[in-house]
Amino acid sequence: MPLWPEPNRPAVERAVTAHREAHGVDATHAGSAPATWELVGEHTDVYGGVVITGLASLRVGVAASPRHDDAVTVRVLQTTVTQDVVTAEDSTTYSKLAEQFAAMPAEVDESGLPHRPAAPTGGLAARLGGVVWMMINRQVLSRDTPGWDFTIVSDIPPHAGLGAGAACDAAVAIAMLSGHSDIDEAPLRTRVTEICTQAVTAFSALPVAHARHAASVRGSGQTVSVLNYADGSLTQAPHPLNRELCGFVIAVPGTEPRTIPARTDSMESALPELRARRSFLQAACRAFGTESLRALPDAESRVIDWLDAVHAVHGAENRPTLAAARAWLDFYAAETNRALQVASTLRSRSGAALFPLLSDSQAALHRDFHLDAADQLVDLARMRGAAAARAACGGLAAAAIAFVPGAKATNFAADLAADGLIVTPLSAGDPACAHQLGD
Repeated sequence: MPLWPEPNRPAVERAVTAHREAHGVDATHAGSAPATWELVGEHTDVYGGVVITGLASLRVGVAASPRHDDAVTVRVLQTTVTQDVVTAEDSTTYSKLAEQFAAMPAEVDESGLPHRPAAPTGGLAARLGGVVWMMINRQVLSRDTPGWDFTIVSDIPPHAGLGAGAACDAAVAIAMLSGHSDIDEAPLRTRVTEICTQAVTAFSALPVAHARHAASVRGSGQTVSVLNYADGSLTQAPHPLNRELCGFVIAVPGTEPRTIPARTDSMESALPELRARRSFLQAACRAFGTESLRALPDAESRVIDWLDAVHAVHGAENRPTLAAARAWLDFYAAETNRALQVASTLRSRSGAALFPLLSDSQAALHRDFHLDAADQLVDLARMRGAAAARAACGGLAAAAIAFVPGAKATNFAADLAADGLIVTPLSAGDPACAHQLGD
């Protein structure tokens, strides 16, 4: 299996060309956004934890033109490891999105108790159309905004834990703001981040990726973004990758080429469990009137006492056991502490101290949080010379991120590719941006 190919022409340029060929009109808006990779902490956001996210050089390019109705069409051209292109199409309307949003069940039942509503089932058109619809309803775009035809070119390997879906969200949102006077200002970009996450939560069958949205829209290619969900802050820390330390994403290839909307077998098994954990934490926050459990003193003991009381009064059906809840809370607290230590390590430039923290996080994903943490890929990477390796997106992707000494990088990549795995070098990327189109 060859290395994942570096594009010889920007994705957004190819999207503009493909849009003209498919729709017979020139695109009026264009944008692009980077792949993102999670260094540590990616499951702790709902707890109020800390997530550290980097940008990669591979990008998604979006070209768009307005329609004369309220339809949203999406045509995806996905690059494959053999440099072929897989195409998929999807569509929806603003009317359908409005109906779907209005029909969303409350997360609290008639008696005031939390319950877990069914997850949305929308594909990529619902997800990206939902971003535009949400921008309209959040008054970022005019209510006269028409429907759109979108053409997307993605050079990001799908289902390798590199946030291809989040890159699409960000690229569409930023493209829609092309020409806006505040497009590079932090307040507007913060709103865009929140809107993308809200749209995914409401309309997409695939999971929320707030940290990826935030890093993609507000991050920097020369640093990694440190998102602290206890206070909502986003700061930057020195990038861990340099000449002495290279990064690679190692992924198991699928039997068939896939595009961004598809769900994997690992997602099918992990998504319901991850949604249950997120729902439990949200219910606990509502019960104690707090934005995050990190802001709640003695959170673990108080939440367990609350859950015990709920069991006693309303039963344990469709609620976690006390043992499971305690294990989740232990993991969230420990992983948040590890992420804080990783940020401190990066800022103090104590490179060698990073590896034990990442190894501890990898072990905890499997042992304490009970997710498929790509253990075999991690073990293989370490056998082949990686200083450390960690699941790229625990439970949701058969992929791992390997950190390899620079002197071993070339042989490492060649050996893993020869093993039949998809190997993608991690190079620094730039945040989402709009692209000006010629007259």
